[in-house]
Amino acid sequence: MKHPLDRLLRLRLLLEDVSRMELEMRLLELAQIERALAQRKEERKILRKQSFAGFARADNAIWTEAEAMHEWSEWEQGILGRSHRKKLEEVDSAEKSYLERRKECLQVGRLIEAQAAAEAIEQNRREQRELDDWFAQHSRR
Repeated sequence: MKHPLDRLLRLRLLLEDVSRMELEMRLLELAQIERALAQRKEERKILRKQSFAGFARADNAIWTEAEAMHEWSEWEQGILGRSHRKKLEEVDSAEKSYLERRKECLQVGRLIEAQAAAEAIEQNRREQRELDDWFAQHSRR
């Protein structure tokens, strides 16, 4: 026989799956932002070297271009940094939601197990009473 809380457990499991997928999605987005930040950092390092090389050779065009690109890269990094902080907050929130859903599933599962154990104990008691009654009736004869 299906347990009355099975539907609730199934619903909780589905909600847990949704929360897990949302968390995974946020983590993937965070990883993309972190890769972009690392790329910008590497680009800025290269542009800084080009700028110094242009300055050392007194090549104004290379120096000016490298400085402009460096400033642009810093601006992009600032935007990505803000996105990174926001995404970290979203990941934290999604993780809390997932863990809460997971806890709810475990609680319903434990409740089902406890009720099943209580029903089994009650069934054993009924069977024992029936046996006792049967022996009591046959011993009187």
